[in-house]
Amino acid sequence: MTDHLWQYLQDYAAKHKAKGNGFGFGLVTGEDVARTLSARYYKDGSEILIARGAKENPRRLTPRECARLMGFDDAYKIVVSDTQAYKQFGNSVVVPVIKAVAKTMEPYIKEIIMRENSALTAIKSAKQEHTSCPCQ
Repeated sequence: MTDHLWQYLQDYAAKHKAKGNGFGFGLVTGEDVARTLSARYYKDGSEILIARGAKENPRRLTPRECARLMGFDDAYKIVVSDTQAYKQFGNSVVVPVIKAVAKTMEPYIKEIIMRENSALTAIKSAKQEHTSCPCQ
């Protein structure tokens, strides 16, 4: 990150802090939990900046690091430009989270499907009995 951009981000955060707003950058180390990655990350990367020590400007995540953060493994091929990759990962969902939610929901979904199938079978059976009734 250039000195100019880093200074701008610090000034921007200070200006908004003085106004009581929460706007600014997110500076993280290897010990921190990352903030939310957004599709606008390609602009300046200010949501998640990686600290590199007191005398060095922070850096932004690489597209591969964004992929990892969102739960994609290293076998996932990034075949678009960095800008498009930042937008795509920022618009993504965290894959392991979705897998966990789906696994939790699976028994409930199966139960609903079984109930619907039972109801459909009962309706079909009732229709067959009604159409085969000699009383009509």
